[in-house]
Amino acid sequence: MKKIFAVMVVLLLTMCVFADKKKDEKVQAPQPTVEQLIEEGKYQEAVALGKNMETKGDVTAGLLVNIGVAYYKMKDYDNSLNYLEQAYSKASDPLAPDTELQLKTLLFEATIYHEKNDEQKVLETYEKALTISPDNKDVLKNYAMALEAKNPQKALEVYDKLVQLSPDEGYDAGLFAMERGDNGRAETYLKAAQSVKGEDESIYLALTKLYLKEKRFGDAIPILEKAISASTKDILKPKLLFFLASCQFEIKKPMDAIATCDKILAIRPNDENALVLKAKCFREMKDQKNAIASSDQALQVNPENEEANYLRALLAIEQKDFKKAKVLCQKVLTLTKNEDRKKEVSGYLNEMKGVK
Repeated sequence: MKKIFAVMVVLLLTMCVFADKKKDEKVQAPQPTVEQLIEEGKYQEAVALGKNMETKGDVTAGLLVNIGVAYYKMKDYDNSLNYLEQAYSKASDPLAPDTELQLKTLLFEATIYHEKNDEQKVLETYEKALTISPDNKDVLKNYAMALEAKNPQKALEVYDKLVQLSPDEGYDAGLFAMERGDNGRAETYLKAAQSVKGEDESIYLALTKLYLKEKRFGDAIPILEKAISASTKDILKPKLLFFLASCQFEIKKPMDAIATCDKILAIRPNDENALVLKAKCFREMKDQKNAIASSDQALQVNPENEEANYLRALLAIEQKDFKKAKVLCQKVLTLTKNEDRKKEVSGYLNEMKGVK
């Protein structure tokens, strides 16, 4: 009996010690930090805790940033900017400047000004950030993007520096330069991106668009061939192949263009654009029989295809089949909006006035 009692006493003592330990643990449980409260979405509590620490004199630039962030999360932009400015001043202590915290503060401020639609302040904030860290890639990128609408030329100058420091940013910069008509810069940026990204379908497509825009058909061909090889989207291949065939036709390689058109037709047998281009190639080669067959096939697919009607009309005139040519020329007049083509076709119709 004594033995059992002794065991029970030991058990009770153990339980008491355990309970006391739990109690101590509960008392000593760490308080949440301002950062944790922000992460949990408890922004008002974060502000209250931060201000409490502030009143106790425990003020750091990091604390001021966190209070500013909590206010930002509540969309209280004025208070947020007030605390961020205080944080920036504290982080700018000449005896111990905290560059990283200065930049973090300014990037937050720029975001707030952007949400307030104060784009001038956005630019000023990024300019301030660049005086601290002139080669910061994130700041340069954001600054260039903010400049695009307000000062596109300066944006391009910032992109010059950004792409030099970070070539992988060349794609977006290249698209912007192309939109602005600065094709030289666009090519430089896109090729910089290509040098680090390699077989990138988007870059190939952008370079293709650039070369076609400049009518640099010979330069476009190898890029298109790479784009076709790299493309992961089967739906894009007929379009890319058509661009390739068009370039081949433009540099006087009609046989290559026909072979490329056949690849399109193997995927889409009724592709009217490929059929019309084949007809043009055959006509270029003086092969009227195949030119007529291809243009007629295109018209079977779409009787309203302007290019097919126009090409077939020319072929009929060349064969002196003026009766057919007259009908086709009249059809082209109803379809075309091109004034030069209207004049040309009207001239043919005047010459065929007596044809019935």
